[in-house]
Amino acid sequence: MIKNKLTAFLSTVYFLTLGNFAFARVIRVSECTIPFDFTIGSICVLGTLGLWIIVPLVLALVFGGFGIIVQIIKNIFSR
Repeated sequence: MIKNKLTAFLSTVYFLTLGNFAFARVIRVSECTIPFDFTIGSICVLGTLGLWIIVPLVLALVFGGFGIIVQIIKNIFSR
């Protein structure tokens, strides 16, 4: 009884939130933001790879820099 209600609830939540229709969009090479980019299956390859590399590096630098600043402040106030 509880399992059926839980299953019905989860199914309802899934179909209301995640079960939406996806609309495909065709990207032409002229729509890519990076010069000399090329597309494979409607994906701008250089832009996508750049985001896969640049975004994690920027996040790592931000969090690493924040950690260093926190450690410096801790050392200053611990004296």
